[in-house]
Amino acid sequence: MKIKYYILAAIVLAALVVVGADKPFTLPLAKLTVQVVDEQHVPIQGAHVNLTFMDPVTRKGVPISGLTDASGFFTGGGGSDSSIGGTVQKDGCYSAGFPFKPFRDAKDGRWQPWDPTYVSVLRKIEKPVAMYGKRAWIEIPQTNVPCGYDLEAGDWIAPYGKGKTSDFIMTLKREYENRNKFNVSVVINFSNPLDGIQEVKLPEEWSCCEFKWPRLAPDTGYDVFLTTRLEAIPGKGYKGTASEKQAYFFRVRTVERDGKIVSALYGKIGGGLQLAPSNSKTCELYLAYYLNPTPLDRNIEFDLKKNLFKNLKDEEQPREP
Repeated sequence: MKIKYYILAAIVLAALVVVGADKPFTLPLAKLTVQVVDEQHVPIQGAHVNLTFMDPVTRKGVPISGLTDASGFFTGGGGSDSSIGGTVQKDGCYSAGFPFKPFRDAKDGRWQPWDPTYVSVLRKIEKPVAMYGKRAWIEIPQTNVPCGYDLEAGDWIAPYGKGKTSDFIMTLKREYENRNKFNVSVVINFSNPLDGIQEVKLPEEWSCCEFKWPRLAPDTGYDVFLTTRLEAIPGKGYKGTASEKQAYFFRVRTVERDGKIVSALYGKIGGGLQLAPSNSKTCELYLAYYLNPTPLDRNIEFDLKKNLFKNLKDEEQPREP
């Protein structure tokens, strides 16, 4: 009886394949509009928009591109598997994307909503400067001992490295049984009373831009220390204070005279201060930073072509301005 059932099922499947051969499956069509504006939300004409749809039958990428009109609009359409990629570019501006949300429903061969409009913010390239830029996992040398890190040298100070100035002073506390049960924390202090760090929430409307930061670091509001923690709880996973979306401004090497700051270096940190103790006798900390070497210059718009660090590994190179 089972043999007859399998034979019947095979016949039905073969019939469906023959019928489907005349009408191959095709992807639903999608259509969307991108409006390109500047930081003041003024429409930009002549911006180049490149959208990637898919051939409805072959499912290969199909680029659709063109220039925005006088109102900043560009519309494109084509096949889609529910997602669409796209970039926006214009001379003198940082490249950008747009906050696309994948389609969910298809009706009559069309993804819904049909022809939604997304806003892309293009930011001008104003005054990018040479900076020390580096991103790396650094291993903290000791536990329960303040360890100085020189941002300009990109290394720990003696006796752990070749650095000379303690810009960040990191103190690690570590309780570790295994990768599923540990509790580690790092406190970052500074060498000078007016040095410090502060977290910043980057504007959501710049999240799809190549350059996501305010152009100037603040001149006030710096905290004298920062603590980052990570804990592994058996059966419950990880609990920590750092995330890849966190961003910070910092001020170091601050000199005060007669109640006025006469010298200081400013910079920024992206990607959060994440911790990884499992493959280290102490703990590794993710540090992705940019340091402007010009005293009192709060500009943190980085020129990717003018990194003052030389001979960095590819994975250590900054990817964004």
